[in-house]
Amino acid sequence: MKKIFKKSITKRFRKYRVSILNEFTLEEAFFFRISKGGFYVLLVLIFVFLFVLFSLLYNYTPFKRFSPGYSDMVVRSELVQETIRLDSLSNIVAMQRKQLDILRTILSGEVSVDSVFTVQNVVNSIVPDSAVKSKKEQEFCAAYEEKERFNLSSIETPKQNINPFFLKPIRGKVTREFDLSKNHIGCDIMYYNNENVVSVYAGVVIFAEYTVNAEYVIGILHENDFISVYKYNSELLKKIGDEVKTGEVIAIVNSPAEKSTKPYIHFELWQKGKPLNPTEYIIF
Repeated sequence: MKKIFKKSITKRFRKYRVSILNEFTLEEAFFFRISKGGFYVLLVLIFVFLFVLFSLLYNYTPFKRFSPGYSDMVVRSELVQETIRLDSLSNIVAMQRKQLDILRTILSGEVSVDSVFTVQNVVNSIVPDSAVKSKKEQEFCAAYEEKERFNLSSIETPKQNINPFFLKPIRGKVTREFDLSKNHIGCDIMYYNNENVVSVYAGVVIFAEYTVNAEYVIGILHENDFISVYKYNSELLKKIGDEVKTGEVIAIVNSPAEKSTKPYIHFELWQKGKPLNPTEYIIF
């Protein structure tokens, strides 16, 4: 029994000569010796090396994107996120359009101030239920905020809510002041000869049309949700979407002698849907 076991061990660790010959001359170019047990160990080491190499390539390189099923899963996840984001943006755009429509009705005089306390109240009453965030949208926003919580590059310094310094819309004299009790939500300015209407502050034109009640009207959106409105103009020089600078001419008025109906302009100042007293913000 011992002889058989010894013979088996000896056979297993017996070394074999592996030679590599030249194809044409049959001359031995290279050789090495290896036992049967050493050959098995070498196969295991090669397998472990290939497994570790493949794992590293799969986890730390884009190589895994070529694996079956992975790309479909990633694309599906990204598609769901983009769909949720697009749906949220669509709701925001719809809400902003409704706000602009309401502002147009207010600026043109179709809606009285007594019937509209704030623009936001009207928007909340007509915004559809689809504008409310769904459960998936809330979960996506919560996950994104958690991910970006410690990202210093995404942290913005809060802006100070400082009211801008407004210029006079036109040189002249205030003949009728702001009086909300009498539904007079602005001030009337009797202007001098050869004067033009200028923007009281930089902003974007959101309304520029001719109205039956107030002739040519132009409205400009400024920072901090301020809106300035200029009524009874003779001609407008800007259109909706134009950017204007502080003091830039936006409209033309006829001379008091030529303008027999209303030789003044009506100026209004709004913030977040509420009419403000212009004399509290502008030195006339």
